[in-house]
Amino acid sequence: MRLESIKKGTIATAAIAALAASAAASAWTPPSFPRIGGIQIGSPFNYDNANYQAQLARQSVMVLNDYPGMKPDGISMQTALTQIKQRNPNALIFTYVNANQLRADQSLTSTSWGPYRTTINNMKWWLYSDKTLTSYVNAGFGTAGDNEINMTLFTPKDSSGNTAIDWMTRFFVNTYAKTTPAIDGFFMDNVFWRPYIDGDWNRDGMVDSQSNPTVQAWMRQGYARYFSLVKTLMPGKYQMGNVGDWGAPNSILTEYQGMANGGVMEGYIGKSWSVETWGGWAATLAQYRKVMGALAAPKIGIFNQWGNSTDYQGMRYGLGTCLLDDGYYAFTDNAAQYYGVVWFDEYDHSLGSGLAKPTAAWQKGVWRRDFDNGIVLVNPKGNGPQTVTLEEPFVKIKGSQDPTTNNGQTVTTVSLKDRDGIILMRTKSVTRPATPSGFTVEH
Repeated sequence: MRLESIKKGTIATAAIAALAASAAASAWTPPSFPRIGGIQIGSPFNYDNANYQAQLARQSVMVLNDYPGMKPDGISMQTALTQIKQRNPNALIFTYVNANQLRADQSLTSTSWGPYRTTINNMKWWLYSDKTLTSYVNAGFGTAGDNEINMTLFTPKDSSGNTAIDWMTRFFVNTYAKTTPAIDGFFMDNVFWRPYIDGDWNRDGMVDSQSNPTVQAWMRQGYARYFSLVKTLMPGKYQMGNVGDWGAPNSILTEYQGMANGGVMEGYIGKSWSVETWGGWAATLAQYRKVMGALAAPKIGIFNQWGNSTDYQGMRYGLGTCLLDDGYYAFTDNAAQYYGVVWFDEYDHSLGSGLAKPTAAWQKGVWRRDFDNGIVLVNPKGNGPQTVTLEEPFVKIKGSQDPTTNNGQTVTTVSLKDRDGIILMRTKSVTRPATPSGFTVEH
């Protein structure tokens, strides 16, 4: 995996709280654009800190860490999350889970994951590469030494009739959801559309190739089982995954279509392995839209960009790309990684609801999307510097981070560098026609 969580602590002994006591996620109202998301799974996990809570609460959607018995500075996760939601009642908070990898070589009692690992070991639910079920397969992502858990439907069942993915799902719900009803759902890491390693996935004693379409379907069926079961066990909640590779041109999403309510498109811009780095801007937009199209309502897709927090041009380019569809923009600072909240001037200017999503460039290769209160322009990488003409006056936002660009001026032309973007506000908001009775406006 790339989203790495550090899990420490002791096994929770808190009393189980009823899920019905939590507010149903279905009562949530999607925010105006720009929609801001966050991935704050990195240490220190000081979710109890008032200053950090205030930063987190500025986001509409966030992914936080969790592990068995986690108590940020002595308080429960339920208390910490409740305090964040007191600051922003409309915030959605998802906590991290992972069903495909774990270290197998640690002492079974040395960490909070001891009982979990003991069950995996006893049931032999690891992915193996031999008939004797002794040769583990490295997971290929994340911490060196992490081994792959076989989360397909071929694993042996326990005395209660649970396969590995069934048992893990119930473990997560009992350990996290029932003790922390304030969460709005889980973020399941590594929900790949295909495996990236070979192994004996169907437990017949022979190694199966990751490139075999049948083997690829086995992985999807395992994750589909997880999402089906977790939704049953957590009614009224949303469920997310790490779904970045769903956008690949050759991805098969048959089992995944409409399966998850949202997901993270990790590092779509800013990393050496980013779609934008090796595939270009058009491929990035195409993959982004393919992922969004596969998500179930309310389509909480988090478009993640990595970069330097003072690279305002690069940020505007990424934010602008995100705004061409309905995703949530999450900027990850290269230095802090998955800790802290980076806030930009653009976030404080409400664009309102989005109008039609563009399907082609608007002018001189520059893309545009209109909103009730403004517009966004994006000049793709490789298009060169461009100056475009607006049909009416628009106003640049007034900001302190990049005052040369965001100077509050009223303009009728805008010059954009290559790989650039900008938000402009209207002098008068769009007036929408009244909504007919019995219908709702889609955000």
